[in-house]
Amino acid sequence: MASCFSLNAFESHSLADQSSSALMDRVDTKYLIDAAELNQCLAELTAEYTVLEMNGCRGMAYDTLYFDTPGRQLYLDHHNGKLNRVKVRTRHYRATGERFLEVKVKTNKLRTSKQRMVLTGAEPDARTLHHFLQEQLGLPATRMLPALFVHYHRITLLSRTGHERVTVDTDICFEHSGEHQRIGLPGVVLVEVKSLRHQRRSPVLDILKRMGHRPVSFSKYCIGTALLCRGRIKANRFKPVLSKLDALRAPREYRYFKESSWNLQLMSISLSA
Repeated sequence: MASCFSLNAFESHSLADQSSSALMDRVDTKYLIDAAELNQCLAELTAEYTVLEMNGCRGMAYDTLYFDTPGRQLYLDHHNGKLNRVKVRTRHYRATGERFLEVKVKTNKLRTSKQRMVLTGAEPDARTLHHFLQEQLGLPATRMLPALFVHYHRITLLSRTGHERVTVDTDICFEHSGEHQRIGLPGVVLVEVKSLRHQRRSPVLDILKRMGHRPVSFSKYCIGTALLCRGRIKANRFKPVLSKLDALRAPREYRYFKESSWNLQLMSISLSA
């Protein structure tokens, strides 16, 4: 991974260990912190959490491609505060080569529910994709187009009780071929605490609170879209987060390369009719 943080003090767990605590129906609590604070935070968690290790690596690269309607209805649903809103995405785990099509739902009880199907082969069967999406969304999955590519590195911690998972995302970068832009968030870390139910206290929550951090509402898809389309799309709901990123001097524009990760055959899954 591009960013270096001290993980050697953690005991490790395997993907099989983590799968037993998948938390596909959960409550999420998110924090934005300065990367300079991460080592301090991690150092205080080694007794209570283990770190995911695969093939000797403790930080994994993730590629995610979000889909939306041409009018960005899924983005607007989130912006307008609609309950039972959804995200549609493909996710590629570089460490294992696994790919999934996922539908992520934020329910009216503020729980996150995720359903996924494995993608196999270079060109997944379009009918299977449509059936899965129609079943999950309850409406025809036509005219869903690639909307935003997100790349990041992730550290995953698992509480020794197995009831809480913590993901630490660094080197977050957003890309959109239509905008011919790439925007990264260097120096910013997204910490997400995932648990079965709302909890006021846990080792990581206590440490983040003591460091002066408060939960934020942060959607990679929505924030990436708001940054790439700044001034051309409704974003009032996300102003607090955008202002925080500005305060951290985070958003940085990078040169867009036509043959970048966006165009990998792996990501070129068409969900349009």
